[in-house]
Amino acid sequence: MKNIFLNIHGFGSSGSNSKAAALTENFPNHELISPDLPADPLECLEIIDAIVMENKDRPLVLQGSSMGGLYSLVMHFRHGVPALLINPCLTPVSLIRSRLGEVYEFSNGENIIISEEHVTPFEQVEKELEKGIAEKGVLNGEVLALIGEQDELLDQKTIKSILKKAGAGIISYNTDHRFEGFDQATRHDIKVRDFLLTIRD
Repeated sequence: MKNIFLNIHGFGSSGSNSKAAALTENFPNHELISPDLPADPLECLEIIDAIVMENKDRPLVLQGSSMGGLYSLVMHFRHGVPALLINPCLTPVSLIRSRLGEVYEFSNGENIIISEEHVTPFEQVEKELEKGIAEKGVLNGEVLALIGEQDELLDQKTIKSILKKAGAGIISYNTDHRFEGFDQATRHDIKVRDFLLTIRD
């Protein structure tokens, strides 16, 4: 039996992102589920939740990058599924607010203008995250976060503080928000490989 990977991409990215490619390259015999997700976080969580429930009797491991890391941690609190977080955006409201009025280009070529209406659903998700941290915390050893210390988008001091409060494991790397070198981490970092490959009871 092999773990099944569910790759959850970030805001404006796609299921064919570099993180999915790294899993396919380094673990070619493992099943990979990597859907394209919409911009709305509540719709994203609905889609991801359905996939998790469809695979509840299978050895599923989540891998989420940036906003996908947020969704992965929420799924962990909902279902106890193990989650590898890559530069997770755990303060989405402040990030979205800081970019109000910007034109954001998605990987599929679509553009949106970030507005206050994009903030409201993220407030709901952030509240669920905060509740999960306060009332549950992560299951021992079941959430591992990979942090790029040169992240140009997120305040990693704040992110690491949230992760420590939640009880997640943390590994720091000298890389950026896109996490250049993730393919090498999945190939050579024993802690990352063990997390992805270990079959849980």
